[in-house]
Amino acid sequence: MASHQTQYIKLQERWKIKAFDRAEDIPDAVHEAGFEASGWLEAAVPGDVHSTLLAHGIIEDPFYSTNDQACRWIERKIWVYRMEFDAPESRNFSSARLRFEGLDTLAEVFVNGQSAAVCENMFVPAVAELTGKLKDRGNVVVVRFDSVVAYAEKQDVSRFWSKVNYERIWLRKCACNFSWDWSPRVVTVGVWKDAWLQLIRKAKIENLFFRTLSIGPSGAEVAVDAEVGRFDGGESRLTAEILLKGRDRTDRYEVEVVDGRATLRFRVDEPELWWTFDHGNPFLYELDVRLKADGRIVDTAVEDAGIRTIEVALRSETGGPRFTFVLNGKPIYAKGANWIPAHNFIGAIRDERYADLISLSREANMNMLRVWGGGIYEKAAFYRECSRQGLLVWQDFMFSCSEVPDYDAGFMANVREEIVANVKMLRSYPCIAIWAGNNENQAIHSEKMYYRGDYRFYGEKIFHELIPELLGTLDTTRLYWPSSPWGGNDANSFDEGDTHNWAVWAGDVYPRKYGEPSKMDVSPYGISYRRYAEDTSKFSSEFGIHGSTVKETLRRNIPASELYYGNFELDYRNKDYEPEKADLTMAGYSGLPTDLDQYIDFSMLCQAEGLKFGVEHFRRRKPENSGSLIWQLNDCWPGISWSLIDYYLFPKASYYYARRFYQPILLSFKEEEGRISVWATNDSYEAYEDTVTLSVQNCFGNATYECAYPVRVEPNGSKSIVEFAPAEIEWRFGVIDKRSHFIAIRSARDDVYDNHFFFAEQKQLRFAPCRLQVTMRERPGEIEISVATDRFARFVKLECGIDHTMFSDNYFNLAPGEKKTIVASNRKGTPVAPSDIRVSALNGSKVR
Repeated sequence: MASHQTQYIKLQERWKIKAFDRAEDIPDAVHEAGFEASGWLEAAVPGDVHSTLLAHGIIEDPFYSTNDQACRWIERKIWVYRMEFDAPESRNFSSARLRFEGLDTLAEVFVNGQSAAVCENMFVPAVAELTGKLKDRGNVVVVRFDSVVAYAEKQDVSRFWSKVNYERIWLRKCACNFSWDWSPRVVTVGVWKDAWLQLIRKAKIENLFFRTLSIGPSGAEVAVDAEVGRFDGGESRLTAEILLKGRDRTDRYEVEVVDGRATLRFRVDEPELWWTFDHGNPFLYELDVRLKADGRIVDTAVEDAGIRTIEVALRSETGGPRFTFVLNGKPIYAKGANWIPAHNFIGAIRDERYADLISLSREANMNMLRVWGGGIYEKAAFYRECSRQGLLVWQDFMFSCSEVPDYDAGFMANVREEIVANVKMLRSYPCIAIWAGNNENQAIHSEKMYYRGDYRFYGEKIFHELIPELLGTLDTTRLYWPSSPWGGNDANSFDEGDTHNWAVWAGDVYPRKYGEPSKMDVSPYGISYRRYAEDTSKFSSEFGIHGSTVKETLRRNIPASELYYGNFELDYRNKDYEPEKADLTMAGYSGLPTDLDQYIDFSMLCQAEGLKFGVEHFRRRKPENSGSLIWQLNDCWPGISWSLIDYYLFPKASYYYARRFYQPILLSFKEEEGRISVWATNDSYEAYEDTVTLSVQNCFGNATYECAYPVRVEPNGSKSIVEFAPAEIEWRFGVIDKRSHFIAIRSARDDVYDNHFFFAEQKQLRFAPCRLQVTMRERPGEIEISVATDRFARFVKLECGIDHTMFSDNYFNLAPGEKKTIVASNRKGTPVAPSDIRVSALNGSKVR
């Protein structure tokens, strides 16, 4: 890089770490060049202590068996990171800074033995000013991390309520580090984001904010704000050259920097808009800003930029409550899932893992992910991939399921810095659709206050005063929502706003009023997925059902002698606080399993069918309901949870179900008071026209009723195709054994999935055993698998224990006489042979 420009030198090598019991035990010589670092371990930056210790064989894999319990000593230690570097030969700079994008969590930075920066927040960059302090050779950086556990033990938490644990209340750190109902306790520590040496020449671009002001018939009004730091004493004339590069044109402007800011508002003619992938092309421009001092470039910043508007319509045209995202003036139905940290070792997550998970989300027809408030403001790779692949992001601020000390001036100053830093970091991404203050804090407070008698909500000043005040200056282009859920008399009301439905699985009883005691019905009915039919919410931002992971994941993490149903090791994979709900769910729908294979099948079936029922219900209700975000997309460890995709990125049955029930065109069944109706839901902006065939048949393929129906559904609409009243079902369908018959609905189009309605619960079905006929043919880079059956095959499953192997369809039903062709391929190009694939059905034997 030319010497007149700011240099950014990534400090990612030559780091070493060591643990100490007390700060007094750290030798003074650690700050000196040439220190003999005997017993210190080489460490990756970004990274963390746990992954470093694992790489060196100091600890066993925390995810295997119960090894996480043997790693608890890590959280009690003081950890020291150390590295040495030489100053660049060119000293032609005005300022030198050491910038840590993220330190986890309580840290002090020393440079050449002098304290240079203090960090009390995992989510805020730490910057050390080094101007005049650098040596030509042997600069030493030391970062001391104090134990957050020891710190938390000294704090008074007596006035607060908190779910899961109380240690995290005073800490600005990833909450789920301390365990959650899907995660073990892994209290991380370390340099979890990039570290940079910044050598600044006269001035530096500190932050860019690109935003769309409006979109008209032939053009868009956009604005660019460049926040500039000046280091030359004001002697230079600063300007910013701003280039917006499209597919075949570049808009170019130059503006003065005034009071540390370059601001430009301009028109883009006939812009290519950013859309979610299901409604168009997520087109990204290249925003190139070149900061000049007296005409010479001293710094540059290049970012992706999307031209788009995003709003949330809170009222319908007639004034009724709604919660509908409107992208570029068009309402969309939000389909997706909730995102938790992609690994317990947050600092060690690779960009590739983000890209894989977001690609899998897109392939499941999801257009929105919600970043849950008990994790982290995600790394840039997450938001970059969502923007490039065309998924919206519901962004929580990092507060979840607890009160916080909003009366404490130091804590509030810490939070203020966090909000400012992260809004600035994220606001230019076109994927960001909404800011939400927290996860469930107000909803839980509504319940807790009844029992506590102290009605004060500790945190109210943050969510109802501080954040909206800051966003009024930092970003007015998106809706701020105080919490998720929020709206109506109770924060979790079905009447307005967004809703978290934990009647299903958890047994919460709705509706309830603000301040009323919570009520629970933890019975097979009380937690049944059929209770989703009672949900009249406007936007379903969190709902879920537990489900086993695949057997290969269990095999890798449970000793072979312990790998059986009912064993402690299997139960240890399940961090749900009331794991008996799994048995209640299976008892009500599939029946209780008798061995491990049956448990995996039954558990996955309950999750997949339950989510299918819920999403079909929500989507049928559009536009009254405008979104469904499943809890949860991913896992942070190889556990048994609510996830659709497990830790190794093996998709569960529910993932393949989601591919089908999130397809733009959905055919579904509704049963209400004995009436059965067939619905077509259309999420596209074009009319859906089709002919669908409805048949009632038994497991041998013999039909008692069959009829074709013409279908036309307006763009972005949902309607009933045909309805059968209780009195006419018998004379139309015939006198049938409802345990062995079902209804099938089939489209004449190849892009619409068929669907099935079963008159009885799975445990009551009496389907004859099927014989699957399977043939496989190898083709370059993939395997073509043909599956046929002599009788109705329920829940046909294809398995492969090789990471990243995907099937074009899986966990499906197959009618007798049909042949289904599935393509197996590996996302990473790993060879897969036919012998690696197993095919089975719930009522059929496994086939190689």
